[in-house]
Amino acid sequence: MQEWQNLTEKNPRYKLDEAFYERVRTAKARYKQLDSVVVPPGEGRGFVVRKGCTFRVIEESGPQIGSIAFWNAHDRRETFKAARTWAHEGAYVRPFAQMLSGEPWVRPMITCVEQTSVPEPGAEAYRPHTIGTHCSHEIIEMWFGRRARNSCRRNLLSAVEPHGLKEADLHDNVNVHQKVNVGDPVHGRIALAASEARAGDYIEFFAEMDLLVAVSVCPLGDGTADPTRGLAGVRPLRIETFETGFEPKPWPPTHDWRPAWKGRWARPETEDGAAPKK
Repeated sequence: MQEWQNLTEKNPRYKLDEAFYERVRTAKARYKQLDSVVVPPGEGRGFVVRKGCTFRVIEESGPQIGSIAFWNAHDRRETFKAARTWAHEGAYVRPFAQMLSGEPWVRPMITCVEQTSVPEPGAEAYRPHTIGTHCSHEIIEMWFGRRARNSCRRNLLSAVEPHGLKEADLHDNVNVHQKVNVGDPVHGRIALAASEARAGDYIEFFAEMDLLVAVSVCPLGDGTADPTRGLAGVRPLRIETFETGFEPKPWPPTHDWRPAWKGRWARPETEDGAAPKK
């Protein structure tokens, strides 16, 4: 029988230090709040989060899903990659799950440290996720057969353009407060359900590096609204950032094969780095 993939089990160098993140999580009373802003329906916000800080996405007045995209603040080429994260961490966002960047970095960018909204009994298969991507005007028109009035893609773009990013820089994202089930055993399709988050519920992420973060208030509201009918049923999200006093844990780097790449296949080196003898 095939086993679930787990990076820690394959290579103990990358074992998650759960005790460290538990200390981060339980130190909330000592956090120093840096900022608090409400993102209205139909809008997005971009902001910088320094490494070792956290940011919370809070339900301001009731169930409302959101999209989060993020980049290395100093090298915008490094951004979240859903496929890499899914392969190593799974599709669901949960406490102590880490969101990874793509090649050539492949390292955690954020780690979830708290999630106050939990599935109701019988709905445990529906959770926040990394795979549904964000809605766009094109996708909404395809789904609903009418032109979109708003979308997460436009909101995220409006959030990052003041920071020098363009639409070509916008790729994968994390969906928060949204309920999705990826349990289709035949086609691998997803199923959606209405969010059951309540006012005051939040999800919190620890920044493993300096980040540019963008948050969109999704026009699907609790996940079931019709985004072609305006913003009825769409609620605001509150974003809060905190200084934790914790320094991120170092991530073991991998070897860079690119400097020796000749643009074609070459005989591999031995383990000590020397070319094999003929």
